[in-house]
Amino acid sequence: MTPAKQLDKKTLNKMVWRSLFLQASFNYERMQAAGWLYGILPGLEKIHTDKDDLSKSMKHNLEFFNTHPFLVTFVMGIILSLEQQKADTNTIRAVRVAAMGPLGGIGDAIFWFTLVPITAGITANMAINGSLA
Repeated sequence: MTPAKQLDKKTLNKMVWRSLFLQASFNYERMQAAGWLYGILPGLEKIHTDKDDLSKSMKHNLEFFNTHPFLVTFVMGIILSLEQQKADTNTIRAVRVAAMGPLGGIGDAIFWFTLVPITAGITANMAINGSLA
């Protein structure tokens, strides 16, 4: 077995910027799968130098995916680590599916049920006091 190829900072930065487009191709069949694959593709290309391995990895990463867009980078890191270790496809799939739900719930709780109401309350208070133009 060959040693795992390390991802350089340039590749990681590219994936972070691409993760912002997670929901750009949202659909009701696979949800965020196309955006997920677009986000991790630079890492997969570094890890899988063989075209057949890359194709196989892309295919199983194009399956259903849905989580909170702000926390997707955590899942990206875990999955790419498993890909580097050449883990079994079923293991990678199971970890990805297991991480989707909890991170989606945590992200929704933090963003929609905490940050948005607090921001709305502060903004409403500022508007009542005449602080907004």
